[in-house]
Amino acid sequence: MNNDTTRHAFSIRGYIEGFYGEPWTHEQRLEMLRFAASHGANTWFYAPKDDPFHRKLWRELYPPEALARLRELKRTADENGVAMFWCVAPGLSMRYSDAADRAALLDKLRALYDVGFRDFGLLLDDIPAELFYPEDRARFGETVEAHIDLCRDAFARLKAWDASVRLAVCPTQYHGTGAEDYISRLGKALPEEVLLFFTGADICSKELTCREAAIFAEATGHRPLYWDNYPVNDAEMFKEMHIGPLIGREPGLYRYAEGIVSNCMAYCECGKFALATAFDYLSDPEGYDPEASFDRALTELLPDADLREAFVLFADHLRTSCLKDENSRLMGEALGKASLLWETGDLPGALAVIADYTALVHDSAEALKRQKAPLFTELSEWLKKYYLMAEILGDALAVLRTGRGRDALAAKMKRYNDCATVLTAFCFREYVERVLGME
Repeated sequence: MNNDTTRHAFSIRGYIEGFYGEPWTHEQRLEMLRFAASHGANTWFYAPKDDPFHRKLWRELYPPEALARLRELKRTADENGVAMFWCVAPGLSMRYSDAADRAALLDKLRALYDVGFRDFGLLLDDIPAELFYPEDRARFGETVEAHIDLCRDAFARLKAWDASVRLAVCPTQYHGTGAEDYISRLGKALPEEVLLFFTGADICSKELTCREAAIFAEATGHRPLYWDNYPVNDAEMFKEMHIGPLIGREPGLYRYAEGIVSNCMAYCECGKFALATAFDYLSDPEGYDPEASFDRALTELLPDADLREAFVLFADHLRTSCLKDENSRLMGEALGKASLLWETGDLPGALAVIADYTALVHDSAEALKRQKAPLFTELSEWLKKYYLMAEILGDALAVLRTGRGRDALAAKMKRYNDCATVLTAFCFREYVERVLGME
């Protein structure tokens, strides 16, 4: 990275394994770590919601074999110039006023400190907003006061071990205007060097803006560290596959934010497309071109030109996400052109456009059916629906040409619509319904 580009990069450029669902394997973590480092990432937050020792069993120490794997991850991160934050999420069951729980938290942190960690995260997200235990309510009154006390105490103890230690905190109220009562009080009460997470206006934000970052910094006394919930596809998004490039992040945001870490998908291979573009943005936000970055990611991850061409037609339907990207763009262009010709009386011209696009999709589907790499295993649910889509396009074209086969087409379209996996935009349904409605 040249010096001019470095001046326009975020200080923290990274990713977080912070999703709900099956955590990555050890080998996947090592692979993603090396991939991210090769794309300019300098930070990794280890925070898988379903690692039991991270959240549910936060009081319990890792067994020796798990601790050995974490030590290897930390060593590999160091070798690749990536700061690895180990994170703990005690908020579901912690008694903030209980000395034994405080000691358990410190024992857990100390175990990770002893294998080499100097960067930590204390995550208080996705927990009840009100204090549950009567003794906590009696001592602290409000949740924010309990969280202030916990975070200040943990940070002071960590710094006593080593002055170089860093702490990142994810608050319970982590999205909104950035100036709400909880986040303002928490931020102002924490030392300025504590990193404070924020997801933007929404949990999964369409845009991240300089204005909201400035409001957050003014209200809390901390430049926001964005926990960017893209490309993650857990919770209600689990039927979506987020392959498209990062968009909607202002070019000048690096001036107001501490950094951005992208929350990943459980689908490690699939996530690399979006993450590659996110790392491009983080390294040079003012020069970032989403489509050019996505093209580079496609070329890197799919070096075979024929396979890449087939994949592009499929990936055209995987842009549905919080980013509100335009899904099924290539299909929309082809069917839109055909519709215009149709409306102006040029049915042969419309059929030619539809036939060309249908042939491309058919060839794409056939090429992708032969693939056995992990990427395509992860995509199997979406590919299955894509293959059905290709069949429907072929059947619809036959109906247009012969007037026969409407019942079979309608049956396949019902199967397609009954499948909850998210794929095509409305243009596909609109086209098939039009074919079915022809006299």
